Amino acid sequence: MKTPALPLIALLIVSQASFADDTVTAGTLPKQLNLATALKLAVDHNPDIASAREGIRMQDGVRLEARSAFMPKVAVSAGYSGRSVDRVEGFGSFSPQDQSWTTDLGVSYSLFSGGVNTANLRAAKASVSAAENRLRAAIDDVLLAATERYFDGLLAKGRIGVQEQAIKVLDEQLADSNNRFKAGVGQQFDVLQAEVSLANARPPLVRARSSYKLAVDALRQIIGLDYPEGIDAVDIQLSPEWPEISQRGTMTAAILKARANRPELAALADEIEAGQQRIVAARGNALPKVSIESSYGAQSYQFRDDLTDGLTGWTAGLKVSIPIFTGGYTKARVQQAQAQLRQSEIAADKRRLSIEGEVRQAWYGWDEAREILESSQLVVKQAEEALRLAKVSFQAGSKTQLEVLQSQLELTRSSLEEVEARHAYHTALARLKRAVGGTSAATGSGK
Repeated sequence: MKTPALPLIALLIVSQASFADDTVTAGTLPKQLNLATALKLAVDHNPDIASAREGIRMQDGVRLEARSAFMPKVAVSAGYSGRSVDRVEGFGSFSPQDQSWTTDLGVSYSLFSGGVNTANLRAAKASVSAAENRLRAAIDDVLLAATERYFDGLLAKGRIGVQEQAIKVLDEQLADSNNRFKAGVGQQFDVLQAEVSLANARPPLVRARSSYKLAVDALRQIIGLDYPEGIDAVDIQLSPEWPEISQRGTMTAAILKARANRPELAALADEIEAGQQRIVAARGNALPKVSIESSYGAQSYQFRDDLTDGLTGWTAGLKVSIPIFTGGYTKARVQQAQAQLRQSEIAADKRRLSIEGEVRQAWYGWDEAREILESSQLVVKQAEEALRLAKVSFQAGSKTQLEVLQSQLELTRSSLEEVEARHAYHTALARLKRAVGGTSAATGSGK
């Protein structure tokens, strides 16, 4: 199966905003990253992708080896031999030389190989195509892993923002409580309550900052680059915008698209084609082989004393080889090739069922995440309005400090839920796109 050409980066799952640092040292991780840049760097530097590219080179070498069977073979040979005079047998007055030499330029060409050469070449071409599709699959896997780690970073960044905002509000609430207490219109209990709420809000911020560093470092490992000198994970800035993407169509359409797009299925189809050709090659071992051979050379005289002189001329011939009995070799080779083909066919059926399951699970996960995200966005708006009303009522004296803090806690929870829902939605959508296939077809590094 022929692999289509792979155009430049145009990923559906990435934003197109430019967010790069021009001062970055070549071969190190940029200090500022957006998703598009992170994915392109991963395609260029990830070791798994580099290994898959070498797999293509190896299979292409097999193809070149198979193609060489159709080319004439030219070789130069030369030899010299000497014998003790005690080993030289004469007859009558004639005695051959105790030294001799030969030199030849030979050409051979296979006229008919029983279909072995043709089948081997076709099998090698199919193996190259399979390696190209395995590269596409490796790119898809790396792109998904890098996307998930990038989204983990955005999740941690979102949590940091929510916790910092909550701490800012609690600081203001504490200051307001202190002022009211000093003015004699508030209670010390309100001050202590605000201090406790502020203290409880700090550990989640610490954990969110730690999660951000872990996500950035995991992303760096997938990309395959080192940090610039003097830079660590905390100094890497991820673009804060979530990509604007959506999903259309039906689950049935997604399954059909996966059958057509998944490089793993294409690679298995190539392996089946290669297996079919190996059976042809194995059967060809039982057919006659025809080749022509010719040479032009020189050799020393056997019965003259002058070793510097000799005979020159050419030879030519037609060689026919007909296997009569091979001890079961051909049958064994055919049996092995048939078993390998059947294994490839079974693997293709198994992988197809697995991919269909992946699509369904990814679709269910995305559909769930979409509903939760829509609900959480509505809850955040309601929580923001509830906090605003609580503050107004507190200033008017109709609500207590505890009620205001409770409203702030609900807003923090709702905001965190919305950040996590956004992360779950985009992660689920990235997994769905990976399950459907075609992600690597949008990159320009497939070969």
